[in-house]
Amino acid sequence: MSNESFDYIIVGAGSAGCVIAYNILSRGRGSVLLLEAGGSDFNLFIRAPGGMSRVIPTKSWPYMAEPEAPTKNRPMDVLQGRVLGGGSSINGMVYVRGHKEDYDAWERDFGATGWNGDEMLRYFKKAENNEAMANDYHGNAGPLHVSENRYRHPLSEAFVRAGQQAGYPYIVDHNGAQSEGVGFYQTTTHKGIRASTAQTYLRRIRKDKNLKLQLNAMVQRVEIEDGRATGVTYKVHGKTVTANARNEVIVTAGAIGSAKVLQLSGLGPAEVLRRAGVPQKAELPVGRNFHDHLHMSVNAAIKDPISLYGQDKGLKALRHGIEWTFLRSGVLTSPILEAFAFIDSTGAGRPDVQFHFLPVLDTWDDPDLNQKGRDHGITIKTGHLQPKSRGEVEIRSADPEDLPRIRAAYLEDPRDVEGQIRATQLALKFFEQPALKDQVTELFNPAVSSADFEGLEAWVRRTTRTVYHPVGTCRIGQDPATSVVDPELRVHGIKGLRVADSSTFPHIPSGNTNAPTIALAEKASDLICGLPNTAAIAAE
Repeated sequence: MSNESFDYIIVGAGSAGCVIAYNILSRGRGSVLLLEAGGSDFNLFIRAPGGMSRVIPTKSWPYMAEPEAPTKNRPMDVLQGRVLGGGSSINGMVYVRGHKEDYDAWERDFGATGWNGDEMLRYFKKAENNEAMANDYHGNAGPLHVSENRYRHPLSEAFVRAGQQAGYPYIVDHNGAQSEGVGFYQTTTHKGIRASTAQTYLRRIRKDKNLKLQLNAMVQRVEIEDGRATGVTYKVHGKTVTANARNEVIVTAGAIGSAKVLQLSGLGPAEVLRRAGVPQKAELPVGRNFHDHLHMSVNAAIKDPISLYGQDKGLKALRHGIEWTFLRSGVLTSPILEAFAFIDSTGAGRPDVQFHFLPVLDTWDDPDLNQKGRDHGITIKTGHLQPKSRGEVEIRSADPEDLPRIRAAYLEDPRDVEGQIRATQLALKFFEQPALKDQVTELFNPAVSSADFEGLEAWVRRTTRTVYHPVGTCRIGQDPATSVVDPELRVHGIKGLRVADSSTFPHIPSGNTNAPTIALAEKASDLICGLPNTAAIAAE
């Protein structure tokens, strides 16, 4: 076992880890060891936005949620990035922040002092380099490129028209003053290329002499002695290494990975650790409060063969590849999830339903086999944004190679079922509008009417699946009985240890989770570098 020392050790080089490494090094705060379980992000299918579906299966942790009765006993994948850049290297690239009220509720309802909407907006703007928008809601000097989509499919345009026909306003910026409406996503891309945190933040300091980036490193545990994190033990290429941290260990391995690392280190519920054979160092609710966004795919066949079906094969694929390589234009610059709708289905004052529109049939999951033999079509991926169900993540053993047990509790709360049914009914309403109705020959999934509540419930339970937004397993709070980290992101009772990623979200934002994770990491960087939690101080 060899030994090495650094000022900071960061576990996970994903959306959060790359941000924090950049900020520590660019401010000259010391040396950094950045550990990543996956490999390099040097991959054309990662760089080209349209290649997303090719990299998700090969650059992910194959996490699975266990079969449970509310979702018809289906095992469900909860894939998470295992590659440099983490989720930002394999995700759909849509830039969504959520709603101000989401973060106000973090502070008001969960004790996350200093994490309100105004404070998060400050860090969204700090991170952002928006190519089109310059106002009170957007930044233009940050490392994270946010761009207009360089390609818009005519079917996506039809969807946006249908939304207006259904009574929703066309909005350019759902991250600004108004979030309810329909329009086209901005994306974390730059000149037609994916702008992951590895290619934006980390790239700026890759040659810094104070950075050691270690890929393919399987973390065994955080070393904790006398109530302090002293380092990290990891294995790389068959060799076990213990690295010492002079200042802090910062865990940024995601909602599943961070819970796993902390439990392997002896932090968590006594019964979970006892079953796994891990000596307990502190009783904390690590792994509890797991929750996630779910969606269903509402699918229709179309009259004309104009969808993206077949564009990834043969001469068409070659033409698209040449166009992207030499011109950075065309369909490969599109994340496919081109258009959105955010809808407040209950009149609560913030959207609780989100649509992702695809100008192609979503064939990822088809339990009813309704798509068999079909080619050209369109999909509205629809889902409820504010789930109430809570599950847990638990290690199975002391072996870091064992994937953790995920009891996701999807649809366990009846309110989540009701929300998903409302979301489906709204998607069906869009298909009734002339702009889409004129394109469609058959709406085949779900094969029931919007008025058939029982039929929709059965379909929701049978077909719903994750949007890969797990959060909450190391949540922020004041009380160690109900939270894992304090508002400074320090693990309760353990000195020199923080968690700074989506696992710390007390409640999931009303939208995609990558932009909020980056904003959280920006604020975490200030806290790590010794800048006070000014909003928390002002609130006291």
